[in-house]
Amino acid sequence: AAVGGAARVAIIEAGPEIAGKTPETTLRLRAAMARLGVAVHTGAQVVRIHENGVDLADGETIRARFILGTAGAHAQGWLAQSPLPLTDAGFIRVDSHLRVEGHWDLFAAGDCAHLSHAPRPKAGVYAVREAPVLLHNLAAVLTGTGHTKPYRPQKDYLKLITLGEKSALAEKWGRTVSGPALWRWKNRIDTKFMAKFQALPQMAPDPLPAQVTEGVAAELAGAHKPLCAGCGSKVGPGTLSQALAALPRPGRADVLTGPGDDAAVLEIGGRKQVLTTDHLRAFTEDPALLARIAAVHALGDVWAMGAKPQAALASVILPRMAEALQARSMGDVMRAAADVFTAAGAEIVGGHSTMGAEMTLGFTVTGLLEGAPITTAGARSGDVAILTRPIGAGTLLAAEMLGQADGRDVAAMFATMQTPQGEAAAILAPQAHAMTDVTGFGLAGHMLAICTASGVAGEITLDAIPLYDGALALAEAGHRSSLWEANRATAPVDDATGARGALLHDPQTAGGLLAAVAEGEAEALLAALREAGHAAAVVGRFVAGAPGLRAV
Repeated sequence: AAVGGAARVAIIEAGPEIAGKTPETTLRLRAAMARLGVAVHTGAQVVRIHENGVDLADGETIRARFILGTAGAHAQGWLAQSPLPLTDAGFIRVDSHLRVEGHWDLFAAGDCAHLSHAPRPKAGVYAVREAPVLLHNLAAVLTGTGHTKPYRPQKDYLKLITLGEKSALAEKWGRTVSGPALWRWKNRIDTKFMAKFQALPQMAPDPLPAQVTEGVAAELAGAHKPLCAGCGSKVGPGTLSQALAALPRPGRADVLTGPGDDAAVLEIGGRKQVLTTDHLRAFTEDPALLARIAAVHALGDVWAMGAKPQAALASVILPRMAEALQARSMGDVMRAAADVFTAAGAEIVGGHSTMGAEMTLGFTVTGLLEGAPITTAGARSGDVAILTRPIGAGTLLAAEMLGQADGRDVAAMFATMQTPQGEAAAILAPQAHAMTDVTGFGLAGHMLAICTASGVAGEITLDAIPLYDGALALAEAGHRSSLWEANRATAPVDDATGARGALLHDPQTAGGLLAAVAEGEAEALLAALREAGHAAAVVGRFVAGAPGLRAV
């Protein structure tokens, strides 16, 4: 249709008619579509769908700018290759308890299943009402503590179809009625159902014991929220600094740098090697996704030092589970991690695994240096700070644990977090005076580390910082990671206010690289980074002065 004109709609149906078995329903649907100018093609076989429309077997082409397919329920092709009992149409045969015929410990429900004891059409109402029975029967079999119960499907179900012009049609028991009142009823049902996905209930944390010790009470003062995962569960930077300060200074000649930078630098046989380790508490139930992000996260220290990844040791803690699930989970983790390390030029050479209360993945990584390492020292007054990816991961993960984050924003963030940054490091390294990766201590904490090591002050341009979608709104709503307060106390930023100021202390997992470069090189570096697919930005500058930060 032309811009501003009415859309022309066509319906293509392979069968002889557009509705089910009730003639009155077909007549009313036909009348409504004729009144609205909808073209109906029945007995039509589609041979090709392309950008300009749909080609039919009789040679006709129906031109279209938007095409929506509703093919109905069809059995998945892989089922035919399985030993499961199937109908002629390829659906899994189940008994009255939803148990696959001939398998006491295997169940099927929904569109993939055929109810041998009471065949029914494929409709959502049956799948929804099978769910409680399926849950009960799975629990009964898995625990061995109860008896399975049968599913007794209703004989028919109500069909409600919008006819346009705020009218709707209803069909049940072979009877058909239509009118505006039915549309209002259907609209209330649909709106109520969709609202369930818009305002999810807040997930309450496990209650505290009736009595807690003084230290626990102080730690959990205020809102009792779940402990964050990823880098949000790190020990605070102040606590970590105190512990590291008590260590003896390196005494070996081949240990060139000890704690304090992204990675230690060792000299072995005339070559310089960097060594680092990282691990993450699980923030997703997908072991492969967690492994990819954990691998990118661990590699960040090596890339930030200007080194080329060499080898990795894996540290895997799995929740207690059956051996078959252990094998499957370990396989998912190691395959996903190997993909990331192999692409980065490194190899997994071993590791350690154990079971524990929750999944935790970590990697110890080595890298080789061609020249001098890029450390946090070296930033100069007049340098600008380039960041290669958005911040806000800790806020999104904290809100997601409470069911308050938009799933689309979380999925987009995960896609960025599992993207390697070796290419970004290679672009920045030749021009970087100092570099680090922004992880648990937030953008402010890691920029302050560069300032402290380099003897300069830092200015952060709040409006220039790239943010993950959804992070700003969640920060404005008060969502904070478990580590946020400790980060803010350790790396205060003068004049940083509001939600953008709060996000400066947000802990990042698999965060971006932060590099100090000469201002004259920034434009070319940004262009190269963006061409390589990185959402890089100049987020501040380094100036003369005592180490510290302020927002501008």
